[in-house]
Amino acid sequence: MRSFTKFSTVAAIALFSVAGCSVMHHKETAGQYVDDTTLTARAKAALIKDKNVSASDFSVQTYQGHVTLTGVAKTPTEAKLAAEDIRAIPGVKSVKNDVRIASADNSNPR
Repeated sequence: MRSFTKFSTVAAIALFSVAGCSVMHHKETAGQYVDDTTLTARAKAALIKDKNVSASDFSVQTYQGHVTLTGVAKTPTEAKLAAEDIRAIPGVKSVKNDVRIASADNSNPR
């Protein structure tokens, strides 16, 4: 039982120190950090759920409820759908769509 208590204490300290570093770096509260982490997870899940979006081609970052979407979409429609999926998540204040569109420029052969 003592081992479990020591482990729990060490785990809690590690968790709070990691969260504390993030909180201090971005100047947000611990609650905001947790909320942003939750929104990021929900955004990634929404992209995975959408069969018209290749979730692995996108990256999601959240700061105080504002989501930044980056990556490379195959089409403009895919980029638009990804942003719409994220906008539909409760708690998301805004979505900055920094997605680039892949080009299939074959005019310059090697």
